Amino acid sequence: MRTYVILLALLISSFNFSQEILTLEKAIEYGLSNSHDINIVKNDAKIIKNINHLGAAGMLPNITISSGYNGSINDAELEFNPFLDFGGNMDSDIDATQAKSSNITSSIGLNYRLFNGFNGIYTLSKFKNQKSVADENVRYKIENKILEIMQQYYDVLNKENIYQTYKKSYEISRDRYAQVMERYSFGSVSKLNLLNAEVNFNQDKVNMEEAKITLKSSRLNMALLIGLPDTLFTVKHDFSFNQNLKLDDLLTQMSYNNSSIIIAQLNYEIAQDELKIAKSNFTPSVDFFSSYSYNNRQSETSFISKQKDYGVVIGLNLEIPIFSANMRRKNFQNAKINLDSKNQSIEHVKATIETALISAYYNYQEGLKNLTLLQKNLDTIEKTAQLNKELYEMGQISNLEYRESEILLDQAEISYTSKLSAIKIQEYLIYQLSGQLQSK
Repeated sequence: MRTYVILLALLISSFNFSQEILTLEKAIEYGLSNSHDINIVKNDAKIIKNINHLGAAGMLPNITISSGYNGSINDAELEFNPFLDFGGNMDSDIDATQAKSSNITSSIGLNYRLFNGFNGIYTLSKFKNQKSVADENVRYKIENKILEIMQQYYDVLNKENIYQTYKKSYEISRDRYAQVMERYSFGSVSKLNLLNAEVNFNQDKVNMEEAKITLKSSRLNMALLIGLPDTLFTVKHDFSFNQNLKLDDLLTQMSYNNSSIIIAQLNYEIAQDELKIAKSNFTPSVDFFSSYSYNNRQSETSFISKQKDYGVVIGLNLEIPIFSANMRRKNFQNAKINLDSKNQSIEHVKATIETALISAYYNYQEGLKNLTLLQKNLDTIEKTAQLNKELYEMGQISNLEYRESEILLDQAEISYTSKLSAIKIQEYLIYQLSGQLQSK
């Protein structure tokens, strides 16, 4: 039996040591490395990067090589016209059995567009801006994932604090119920006091169990985000706040670093490139082409039994657009409309982000002030609860009055811990809106 107890103790100890103290930084590291969403958007960026080159923009020549061979064996009967006189004893009719013929062709060609209204240059610029959008979109997704992990991390902390608060109340109610039951057995308290103690005990147990279920759910969501089983980590209870945030500095950082604003600006630049591309379609295009070819023909039934041709062809093509059912003009008009829409989008995104940042900043500052008041209030309620406990033990206040002081203390502790998490989330939201989240 002693051996089993020792083994059980070792297993419990091993389980405790196997749990990692999970800091927020470590949670973010796990979450980003195990995120399928981040990997998908990174793959999308790689695809866009692969088309960002001169060839895709039509700025490199096309070179093709072709070669072929065909041969035949035929039985042929040839009858010449009477007016053809080949002289000698040559018959006007010829029978050819198993006559062979063959043809070998090979060529190499080059085509290069010399000018098309700088369409290739504008297309290459568009590709580069699309690559920048893809890279910025990766940063945007990473920031959203960081914020999601951070919100869930502090939700776990808040749920743990709530659970610990109700657990402490449950333990107090359990001990008090046991004391009241013992005193009731000696006849020193009434049946009503015993029933009240039992009701309080049951209610605190319900509160604790519900808080435990809520905590479990929060931990499961956290485990899903970071890619770890919820039994392998415990979150670190640590709160610190940045007291040096200045709104003007944040707004400046926002205009240069916010990913949504940068993406909107890049989309505007892409619309500019598309307008230039649409305009270039009105200009003539000049193509250069060159080829070298080789042909070898052999035939036993032809006047020429063998023929070889080889040489170089060089030329220029000029194409002038005249009419295309007004499609070029419509495309140009649509590109101008799209450019105006992207400009409107920049202003809208800037105004939205700025409003959100200002709101988050003042909510954060007000939250810090309220947190100080909540801390003072909690300290006062804790002192009051301790005093009521002493008065209750001396029989100077009723069980109901003591119970009300306990409930008030629970509420104060929950309000304070919930405010801690809410303010910390607000702080990281400010970092995201000002484009500083990854640097923090």
